[in-house]
Amino acid sequence: MTSPDLLAGSHCSLTGAALLLILAVLAGGGGSGHAVAEIAIELASIAVAAWLLASPLPMRGRGALVPLALLAAWAGLAALQLVPLPAPVWRAMPGRELAAAIADHVGAGQAAHPLSLDPAATRRALAALLPAAAMLLAVAHMDLRERLALSAVAIGCALASLLLGVMQLLSAGQWGTLYPEGHLGYATGLFANRNHQASFLLVAVALACTFAARKASGSILALLLMASLAAGVIATTSRAGLLLLPVSLLPLAASIPARRLRWLAVLPLVAAGAYALAMNNAMVRIVMDRIRNGNMERLSFWQDSGTAIARFWPFGSGYGTFAGVFQTVEPLEHVGTHYVNHAHNDLLEIMLEGGMPATLLFAAGIAWWLRRGVSALRETGSARRLGIAAWTGILVLLLHSLVDYPVRMLPVELVAAMLAGFLVPPAPPAQPARRRLGPRHSSIQQATVR
Repeated sequence: MTSPDLLAGSHCSLTGAALLLILAVLAGGGGSGHAVAEIAIELASIAVAAWLLASPLPMRGRGALVPLALLAAWAGLAALQLVPLPAPVWRAMPGRELAAAIADHVGAGQAAHPLSLDPAATRRALAALLPAAAMLLAVAHMDLRERLALSAVAIGCALASLLLGVMQLLSAGQWGTLYPEGHLGYATGLFANRNHQASFLLVAVALACTFAARKASGSILALLLMASLAAGVIATTSRAGLLLLPVSLLPLAASIPARRLRWLAVLPLVAAGAYALAMNNAMVRIVMDRIRNGNMERLSFWQDSGTAIARFWPFGSGYGTFAGVFQTVEPLEHVGTHYVNHAHNDLLEIMLEGGMPATLLFAAGIAWWLRRGVSALRETGSARRLGIAAWTGILVLLLHSLVDYPVRMLPVELVAAMLAGFLVPPAPPAQPARRRLGPRHSSIQQATVR
């Protein structure tokens, strides 16, 4: 394979990933309530993956097979949940009593049934993995420079969403609101939910630390980016967003050269000043009031989810079945005016829908993420900064997923897949073909290299 072919394939990876991310951010912020947009993004991911596979891709980064294999195993488990099981086997599985009674009532009691209680929802959950697969495939074949460029695209998308959120906030939701059924009047940007906007901006804060170069100009640019994005997080009035904002700034400390560590002594003064300013900020006060006076409705979600997990363990109820299963276990005293579409704790939802197999796969993914974090610390330069920022971004999403479901949104899912790809060592850069040199020119070039 010639070097020009490798360069073309390398550009395909960056172009395809960037276009897919931009499309998802522009069209996918509304969630499952906008099925046409989600299908369009999934079809686009198929097209990008096909384009990549048809292109002469350069060498993959070392270790890229691990996240790809974990994602394939997750998809394989979803596919297994759709395989029809003999009636005696299906009826003997935990939690199928109500479904079996309904099947008997309609005369389908002895028919084969899949493990999933809602096969259509499981197929949708399986299709939702396509964008992540395409993104992982693209990032695995990128070199470091291309990954930095893709992270800049992600930051650009976050800034666009931030600017739209400012317009929404200043106009009290009258201008720029894409999803009026969401958190109307809040700075949700390109998302329907302020928590998902906060998650996206927090990841962008971590990625902005990557550009905190040793040169003063690079550091100033990174600080301005982080300050703007952090203000956007506060403007969402997301409680989790505000609490996780310090976590997203962790890569900043890792980017400080050793000779400048003495400046860390002023951090307590900086923190005190920031606290004083924050307490006088109207947005921060709103968030703090929400933290102090917020309802504890999610505690009941988690309690009822635990009841459902115990009923369906160890095989689970099937991906995408949470909403229907939750209604069968929710006690009347917990029923409110809101429709509970997710557990607001992705670990509990994984345990319910995927049972023990999905929980073990999730644990394997966490182990891989922890190991790659240690490896990132051993890198140098931009590779180290990008690895630490990616690791921190995933940490932010994991912590936020304990109280919400940000990664179930396709734009955030794509960003999570991008971050996972960044944790894999980059592919070697594709070199352009060199002009054939004569003996005299070759000797001069060798002398110059020496």
